[in-house]
Amino acid sequence: MKIFHKKWKRRDLILLLERLELYISSGLTIDKALEILGQGISERQATSLAKVRANVVAGSPLSKSFATHLNLSRTLVGLIEHGESSGELARTIQTAKTLLEREEELSKKCLSALAYPVIIGIFSLILTIGLVRGVMPQIIPMLKSLHVQLPLLTRVVMFVSENLLSYGLYIFLGIITIFITTSFTYKKSSLFKGFCHNFLAHIPILGQLFYSYYLSLFLQSCGSLVESGLRIGYSYSNTTATVSFIPLSKLLNTQIVNIHRGIPLGSLMANKSNKIPRYISPLLLAGESSGTLGKSLIRVASILDRDIEHSLKRMTSLIEPVMMAGMGCVVGAIALSIMMPIYDISRVLQH
Repeated sequence: MKIFHKKWKRRDLILLLERLELYISSGLTIDKALEILGQGISERQATSLAKVRANVVAGSPLSKSFATHLNLSRTLVGLIEHGESSGELARTIQTAKTLLEREEELSKKCLSALAYPVIIGIFSLILTIGLVRGVMPQIIPMLKSLHVQLPLLTRVVMFVSENLLSYGLYIFLGIITIFITTSFTYKKSSLFKGFCHNFLAHIPILGQLFYSYYLSLFLQSCGSLVESGLRIGYSYSNTTATVSFIPLSKLLNTQIVNIHRGIPLGSLMANKSNKIPRYISPLLLAGESSGTLGKSLIRVASILDRDIEHSLKRMTSLIEPVMMAGMGCVVGAIALSIMMPIYDISRVLQH
C-alpha cells in the first residue's frame, strides 16, 4: 500500500538543507546530523526525519530516503545522489539549498508584483457590491414611483441590484461550489490541468510569464546538475520530469531522445517555440563548445529572471490603470443610473 506524505514547505526544506550541510561540513556523520536535525522542529517533520535516519542507518542512500519521506524533487535528489557517490555531499547539499532559495526568491517576486492589483480588485468588488446592495435599494422605490419609462442603464442597474438582494447568497454559494469543483478537478484530472495550462499559455503577456518562469527554473536546475558533474542527458531527463507547466514539459520531453543521442542542447532549443527567447540557443551553444554548459545554463536562467521582473513590472503598470478605470466606470454607471431619470423628469417639467 502506497503511503502519501505531506510535502514540506520550501522554506523548511531550505533551513533543513542549510543545517545539514553545516553539520556534515563540521565532520559529523550523516546519522548524527539527522539526529540533531530532528530537534526543535514540528512533530510531523521530526517523524519524517526519524524515518529518513532509520533508512540511512539500515544502509539506504540519503538521497533515496529524502525522496521517499520528504518528497524532494528529482533534481534535488539527483544532486544529493551525485554528492554521495562523488564524496562531495556537503557541496551538493549547498547547491540544492541555493537552488531552492532561488525558486523561493522568484516566487516571492511574482507574488509581490501581483499583490497590489489583487488588492485593488478586491477593493473594487467590495465597493461595487456596497453600492449595489446599500445605495440602490434606497433609490429604487423612488425611481419606480415615477411611473415613467426609465433609461436602459437604470433598468440594468436595478435588475442587478434586485437580483443580488434576492439571490445574493445563492450566487455566492454557487461561486464557492464552482471554485471547489474546479480546484478538485484540476488536481485529479490531468486532461483538465492540461487544458488550463494551455489556456494560460495563450494569454498575452501572462502566458509568456508562465513560460519564462518555468523555463528559468528548468535551466537553473539543469545547470546545477551539470555543474555538479552529472552528464547532460541524465541532468536534462531528471529536470524535465520536475517541470509542472504542461506546455513546456511537453516541449522539453520531445527532445530527451535527441539529448541522449548527443545533439547539442543549444541546437535543440533553437526556434522550437516562440515562447523561448532566441538568445538562449547561442549562449548554450557557446557554453557547450567551451565546456562550461552548466555555468551557461545558470547564466541564462539569471537573464530570464531579469526578463520576468521587467515583464511583471510592465504587466502591473498596465493592470493598475485598467482596474482603476474599471472601478470608475462601475461607480459612474451607478451614479448615471440614478441621475438620468431625475434629469429626464426635470427636463419634462421645464417644458
